[in-house]
Amino acid sequence: MTERPELRLEFQGWFMCRLATDPDPTDEPRGVSGATFALAGEPDLDRVIVLNDPPPGTVRSHAPEIGVRVTRASVNGVTRLPGMVGSRVDLLGRPRFENRNFVLTTAGQEPIVPFHLRISGGDLSLERAMVMSPEAPDASPHDLPQPLLERFGARVFRVDAPLVASGTGINAPLHNRLVRRAALVIERDAPHTTPVQRAALAKRVRELDIAIADPADERLANMTAVEEFDFPLTSPPIVRGDPPDDLRVDTEAPWRVTFWMGGWDPDVLCGFLRGTLSTPVH
Repeated sequence: MTERPELRLEFQGWFMCRLATDPDPTDEPRGVSGATFALAGEPDLDRVIVLNDPPPGTVRSHAPEIGVRVTRASVNGVTRLPGMVGSRVDLLGRPRFENRNFVLTTAGQEPIVPFHLRISGGDLSLERAMVMSPEAPDASPHDLPQPLLERFGARVFRVDAPLVASGTGINAPLHNRLVRRAALVIERDAPHTTPVQRAALAKRVRELDIAIADPADERLANMTAVEEFDFPLTSPPIVRGDPPDDLRVDTEAPWRVTFWMGGWDPDVLCGFLRGTLSTPVH
C-alpha cells in the first residue's frame, strides 16, 4: 500500500506566558502566593501564550528572544519548500492554558483554548483551529466534560532534562540560576537603576534565592519538565500561497499537531516549544 504524502512543518522557539501559579487564583493579576509575579512597572498578568511579538513592557532582562519559527519542511522525510524555513508560527485569539486551579483538569493536562494555529511566510500560509466539540464548537471549556478537555490537553507532564536542554541549551539549571542571580544583583545595584527597576530586580533576586535554597522547588524543578500535546485540527482551514502542483494541501482531512512545551523559566515567564504540523497533501 502506497504511503499517503504528508507535509510536515517542524517548528521551535521560545514563548512567553505571563500567568499566576498555584496557589494563586488563575485570574490573579499580580501574583501573591505562587512562584510567578507581575513586577513593579509591568502590566498585569494575562495568561496569554505569546509565540511572537511580546507586548511592550513585558520582556525582562536576560529573557530569551521570543519567537517560534519553522525549522524544516518535508514530505515523507524528503526536504521540500525551503522557503518555508523561518516562517512565523502563531497562536491566534489570545490563547490560554485552561486548568483553573484543578477545577477543569488535573495539573499538566490542561488544554490551550483557543488553539488556532497559523504558519505564515515563504511559499505557503496555513491556518486551522482545534475543535473540541463539533456539536458545540464555540462552547466555553467550563461547559465541556473533563475527559474531552483532557483529550485535547497535554497527554503527558514529565521531567526530561536532556530533551529540554536540546532546545534551551540549559544543561545545568541550578548553575543557570546562580549565574542569573549574580547578573541581577549587578543590575539592581547599578547607579543608573531607577527605584522602580530596583524594586523589580530585588523581587527577582528573592525568588531565585528560594529556588537556589531548594532545588526541588517548582522555580527550579519545572525548568526540566515538559508537557506533551498531540491532537487533530478540524476547523475549516485557510490555505494561501502557491506551492508546487504535487503539494496541494488536503483541506478535508484533519491536520495533526504534536508539540511539547517545557523548560519553564519563572524568572522571565518564558518556556520553550518544539513541534510539528502534519497535513496530508495530494
